[in-house]
Amino acid sequence: MSILKKRPVAIALFVLTVVVFTLIGSHRSLTRACQKAEEAFFDRSQLHVEGYYTCPGDQLETSVKLAGRLLSVIGSEGEWAESYEALRAARLELDAALDERDIPAIGAANQALAEAVADVEAVKTSGASLPASHDDYDQIIADFDGAQAVLADPAYNDHILAFREEVLSPFPANILWRLTLVKTPETFP
Repeated sequence: MSILKKRPVAIALFVLTVVVFTLIGSHRSLTRACQKAEEAFFDRSQLHVEGYYTCPGDQLETSVKLAGRLLSVIGSEGEWAESYEALRAARLELDAALDERDIPAIGAANQALAEAVADVEAVKTSGASLPASHDDYDQIIADFDGAQAVLADPAYNDHILAFREEVLSPFPANILWRLTLVKTPETFP
């Protein structure tokens, strides 16, 4: 106990306490800021002039719905069986990634879904007959391509890059987010 009464020890304990609480506070505030920046991925407050939502999360949900409609159009039999299973698996993977809100996993799942739709297109181009109307098929593909085109717009990634530049790059945040192991917001691939 007598060691705690010595001035150098008391000063060291005070400094250590201040540093620990500063790091804890920095971690909490930077984590909240990063989560808020990443929430823009699912924020529907941005409506495009043509009347659709521009947030990536909404466009991905639309892609999942369109993939479901495409599954019902192509059917699971005959020459469509392999494409049907690949599209179904990719759709389920994207839906699960959206539920988890893991942006890198969402990007990978969306890529797999786009590849599965391209495979369906290749089967259709090779002359496979559809069990349902061509009009439904063509409209679904057009809508899917439209959703993917909106996803290609870098607005969300620009938002994240600006956040990193404005919030995480200035001193002392550039040191504190690394020291406190804050998970920075992810860009959409």
